[in-house]
Amino acid sequence: MTEFFGPLLGVMRADNLDHAIELVNQTGYGLTSGLESLDPREVDYWQERIKAGNLYINRGTTGAVTLRQPFGGMGKSALGAAMKAGGPKYTAQFMDFEAVGPPIDDAAQKPHLLLTLSRRWQQQLVEGEFQGIESDIENTIRAIQSYLVQTEREFSRRLDYFQLRGQDNILRYLPVGTVAVRLHEDDCLFETLARIAAVIVSGCKLRISIPEELDTRVTRFLDTKDGRRLIGRNPIVYELDKGLIKSLPIIDRIRYAAPDRVPRDVQRAAAEIGFYIARTPVMMDGRIELLQYYRPQSICNNFHRYGNLGERAPEFE
Repeated sequence: MTEFFGPLLGVMRADNLDHAIELVNQTGYGLTSGLESLDPREVDYWQERIKAGNLYINRGTTGAVTLRQPFGGMGKSALGAAMKAGGPKYTAQFMDFEAVGPPIDDAAQKPHLLLTLSRRWQQQLVEGEFQGIESDIENTIRAIQSYLVQTEREFSRRLDYFQLRGQDNILRYLPVGTVAVRLHEDDCLFETLARIAAVIVSGCKLRISIPEELDTRVTRFLDTKDGRRLIGRNPIVYELDKGLIKSLPIIDRIRYAAPDRVPRDVQRAAAEIGFYIARTPVMMDGRIELLQYYRPQSICNNFHRYGNLGERAPEFE
């Protein structure tokens, strides 16, 4: 199947909305998709199930405006981490970030298991536990706090930067799916714990992938009581690179801790099918690290009817 970007019209008949969504999603491509409907139930149902980067409701599916409708797709219509052109995070993919200090974030407000765990670890640090790995645990605590705050502030919200009368322009972030955190003998404890925490905070499904016979301070910590508190019931898979490659069809992203730790065979296999491997340095700052675990989606909804705002008119009085 080949994507044709040009003046080509294809018409297919669907039995119902579910069938139409199925036809769209099975292509594997997902640049833009549109729906014409005056039934808000249909609109909500459609936008929660369609797999495309830009969704248009009751308007044309071309003419994306910078920032108002940041542009970029999903699936085979996406490149790399799929950061949208014209969006607030677009330039991040061209930058090399370096941590020069802990992130400065407000305290997380919503209850979360990792918030409870981080407070427990903080108390254990005060009591002199974690000897020899204090800095790794301290940085992980800071990372968890930042991930939770940035999720509350941005990644879990529907953002509309313009608030136009008659048109919603929503930017939201969707979890990428199943993320394999792949360990390497050079990984430090912070790089591993922070990646695991980011997967959990983002709402992705966690799969910890450990090379067979790898025995490091990191793997030993994961087998401790504190390591198991973080991992919970999420699976740990011991596999060679060949096994990791075979798992590509059932996972959505692999997260390495650094570019030079990705084996050539894994890179080659991923490139053949357009699979994105996240391999940027692990950051404590949630604004940067969490970009590896979400897909941005733009939703443009013309809710006015020839200037009539209907039941939403009171919002603009």
